[in-house]
Amino acid sequence: MSEVKIAWGLGVDGIMRHISEVKKGKACDCVCPSVNCSSPLIANQGSKKAHYFSHKAHTGCSGESALHLAAKQVLEDSASENLHLILPEIHATYSSTDMAGETVKKALVQVSNFQMVKAQQEVKLNNDLIADVVSQSTKGESLAVEIFVTNAKDEVGERKYSAVDVDAIEIDLSVLPWNVDRNELKMFVLKTANRRWLHCRKKSQLEKKLKLQVDNEIIEINRRYLANLYTIAKSLSTNLNIPNFTWPSLTVNKELSNSERFIVSREPKVTHFNDDWLPFKYGYKGTAVVEKKVNIDVVLFVVNNLRQVMTHSSPTLLISYYEQMNIDNLQFNLRWKNIDTWREKLEKIANAELIKKEQEIVNRTQKRSAFVQYFKNANETVKMQILCKKLGLRQPEQLSKYVYCWNSSWDVWRTVVWVYKIHCNKGYIIDANDIASDPWLESLLGFSIDYEAYESRRKMVGFWLKKLFELGYLKRVGWTKYEVESRQLKSFLPWSYIR
Repeated sequence: MSEVKIAWGLGVDGIMRHISEVKKGKACDCVCPSVNCSSPLIANQGSKKAHYFSHKAHTGCSGESALHLAAKQVLEDSASENLHLILPEIHATYSSTDMAGETVKKALVQVSNFQMVKAQQEVKLNNDLIADVVSQSTKGESLAVEIFVTNAKDEVGERKYSAVDVDAIEIDLSVLPWNVDRNELKMFVLKTANRRWLHCRKKSQLEKKLKLQVDNEIIEINRRYLANLYTIAKSLSTNLNIPNFTWPSLTVNKELSNSERFIVSREPKVTHFNDDWLPFKYGYKGTAVVEKKVNIDVVLFVVNNLRQVMTHSSPTLLISYYEQMNIDNLQFNLRWKNIDTWREKLEKIANAELIKKEQEIVNRTQKRSAFVQYFKNANETVKMQILCKKLGLRQPEQLSKYVYCWNSSWDVWRTVVWVYKIHCNKGYIIDANDIASDPWLESLLGFSIDYEAYESRRKMVGFWLKKLFELGYLKRVGWTKYEVESRQLKSFLPWSYIR
């Protein structure tokens, strides 16, 4: 005998019977409700196990249709009693954006029930759609009901109900136990089971209502935007003091032969707005004068509508406006359009500046090279004259002895380091190791770059920097590194002996 257990059987009178409503054994007079089975059932009503129907003979039937058919009959019986069927909440929303891109959204939630007066199973709505149950209400409304036990309706099923425009819900009984009784099933079907709309004409009606409300609100918001824009436009024309706009600048970047970069920029500014503003969908168009000589077009529009702004080929100032409906908190963003001729002119100015700066580099290089050659070939007395002149100090009457590793006297190498690495260099970090191999100092003094000479220079300058640190002219930041403390250091004689 089949061990498939079901709690519902189809009586000989065509009515679904729960196992608790029939006689024991074969006397139940029930058959399997499955369309593809209809085999006789036996009511198993022992004292130890839960009561259930089983097939009299093995058929391979799973009995899955039993609960589904029982639920349909519950709906049909409940309609004859004029009972209420709880409907899912109707959630309707509609949103749209105003011309500033701000979203206006409205929502409604409607709760209702459905008092049935009639219900019919397996109603054909068209060639492609048969409803589990179609019920009529006391108000003459029709509602299709689908029972979900093992297979829920998908989007295709929802579209079918939308196509015939029939209100339809789906009641989810998939969580019910297989042996749920009639009263429990009735409660679930009519009230407590999860349910959802497959198609709801009322939702469309509510959305149309919300759309009308949102659209009217947006019309009013946009009207206020445009009214404020007109006030601003007239203010620009009559106000001799142009607002403190952040004017968009035109820039050209150039790179010199020494890898340095420079920027040439201009900020064209309106010196007068004319009083000839004309409205368009997103704002107002007018004219103005730049730098008291160039006529331009002006477009004053609500932010977020740049793509909709149409301009002619003449230079145009685009002023986008955003104020969150607060005219006392105006916010503008400016940009230029159709100014290729201005950019070409600025490019020519930048190229001329580039040529000028390149010549200055050549002149500086030549001057520097000439100075290096002159200083390097000068005797120690002349070198001190040059250095003391830079410092504004009187040179010493007598020079110190010559130092091989520096290729100069003690006075000269210390004064050279002072002039080019310390004096007027507040905050500059100097390192004894770097100074001992500095290319600029090497070009001036012509000292040897071999390792032995380098080590001697490093030790000498390291000792000297330590003495300057002890005097407070430098601040120690590392083992051989120091930071210059004073900017001028006018009174110090760098060649003086420090104890």
